[in-house]
Amino acid sequence: MKYIVQICRVIVGIIFILSGFVKAIDPIGFSYKLEEYFAPDVFNIQFLHDLALPQATFFSIFEIILGVFLLLGIFKKFTNWSLLILIVFFTFLTFYSAYFNKVTDCGCFGDAMKLTPWQSFWKDIFLLILIIIIFIGQKHIKPLIEKSKVSFAISAVVLFLCGWLAFTGIKYLPIIDFRAYAEGKNITEGMKSAEELGLDPPKYQVLYTMKNKKTGEVVQITDTEYTDNVKWYEEGTPWEMDSEKTESKQISAGYEPPIHDFILDCDGEDKTEFYLNEQKVVFFLIPFAEKLTAEEINILNKLYKELEGKANVAVLTNSDIENAGFAYCYVDQTQLKTIIRNNPGIMTVKKGTVVKKFHDNPIPSSEEILSSF
Repeated sequence: MKYIVQICRVIVGIIFILSGFVKAIDPIGFSYKLEEYFAPDVFNIQFLHDLALPQATFFSIFEIILGVFLLLGIFKKFTNWSLLILIVFFTFLTFYSAYFNKVTDCGCFGDAMKLTPWQSFWKDIFLLILIIIIFIGQKHIKPLIEKSKVSFAISAVVLFLCGWLAFTGIKYLPIIDFRAYAEGKNITEGMKSAEELGLDPPKYQVLYTMKNKKTGEVVQITDTEYTDNVKWYEEGTPWEMDSEKTESKQISAGYEPPIHDFILDCDGEDKTEFYLNEQKVVFFLIPFAEKLTAEEINILNKLYKELEGKANVAVLTNSDIENAGFAYCYVDQTQLKTIIRNNPGIMTVKKGTVVKKFHDNPIPSSEEILSSF
């Protein structure tokens, strides 16, 4: 039992540290995932929705600290109880997401590793088993370092580094970018379908819920079964479809492009291909136009004029910008939030490849932007 507990302790500790790390470097991204859970169509907890960023920061750092405590073998009761409570909570969340198909990616490992809801659930079941073993056999856990002061010093340093990681991710840019729009990534390539790349796409099956108006019988059938049998839709049939319960289910995995819905609607014209083929492009990225200050708008107006004629400049937003001295293109907000965590942010692109991203603390000068090409 002693050796089993030690193995479980190392596995759980490493997983918690890695899971916390990929979220701690990008707390804003994790907060977007929490907002999905708090949305009206999931748990409908509006007051927590407004506190998503503080929660994202706390939980990501807490995961790392628990992993470090577990590996160091200190604060046993606090660590083991915290791990058990957390994993039970996470297991409930992932099961709910998987069973009701509410949140398609748990965000357990941020953008570094995407897991399906059921993969997330079974991962949590695996961790739950290991943590229960640790909990039962915690008497076998001894401090890794005999001098407690050294363990406390290590914990303090880790806590400081976690705080720095989170602060950097919020105030500036994540130190590591796992997203499809990271510097060096080609947006055009990221948009290509499985067919274009000669790969197999995922296969889906549509399920219809049919109700017999005469008998009250309710059955669920596939789209193939529906089209193959006229009894479901022929004139005078007692069967009617409950369209609200229609669902799509993935029946086999396959390649899905990492970039979806990156479409630039500029005055009603799709200019996506134009900008992704240009040599020098500067994108002003504004996920939340309503949060822009008058000072920021003035800076962007000035910057836009300075860059005109030196590069192709496009302002990407999902809503109108008051007092803007420039034209802008509409882009899906989810894409804008994925591309950049700042509001506003700036990204330079060359022939579809992301060259550099700039945060807004402070907004860079035109010289800094142009020097990135």
